[in-house]
Amino acid sequence: MAQGPSPAREAVPRPRIQTLSDMIFGLALSIGAVTLLNQKPTDVLAVAYSVLSFGFSFLILATVWLRYSRIMSVLPAESSGTIVANMLLLFLVSVEPYLFNLMTASSYAPPSGQLDLGATTVLYALDLGALQVILGYFLHELTVEERRLIPKELVRSYTLSMYTTFASAAVFLLSTLPVFWSVLVIQSPTVPLRFVMWNVVWVLNTARRVDVRATASRRSEP
Repeated sequence: MAQGPSPAREAVPRPRIQTLSDMIFGLALSIGAVTLLNQKPTDVLAVAYSVLSFGFSFLILATVWLRYSRIMSVLPAESSGTIVANMLLLFLVSVEPYLFNLMTASSYAPPSGQLDLGATTVLYALDLGALQVILGYFLHELTVEERRLIPKELVRSYTLSMYTTFASAAVFLLSTLPVFWSVLVIQSPTVPLRFVMWNVVWVLNTARRVDVRATASRRSEP
């Protein structure tokens, strides 16, 4: 007896994915703020250091959320690959505050047996590198011309964004090599080459934003 067509695979509705992602990003940002309440600064410099540290983590999460939201407003979320990548990205976002606070805590003299700053910065770089890889994968999906997800005149801009995102991921992942921790750019205060490499990522992202704005300006011209 012939069987009828197999039922279509059930897809996760886009609004549910957006709701889950907004909740996780909001929770991650809130956790970072809550950790400030547990700190007991003894002077103004300690307060400034705590606020600047939180601002760094906040900037990272906010930047990822903005890029993620713009991508997912166009990219269909029905494919299994996109759904799995979404879940992995949200997991990495949820652990970012923990890894960042672990790194911040180990910047002070950790008790014997606890991870030192070199180890915690590796974990943090792996998390951020993986986030960039997933964002790059999403951008790659947008640039596939056969899918026609974005206007043809925007393909170049999104392709450049994809390349800079993968380059950012490579910088973070490459920075985990021990040599980039042992080589010091500044002796006092101690600034390992690993931290300098992380700043390269912001240069790449700034170049990407400049190109996006230039492209938008050209499109708006009569």
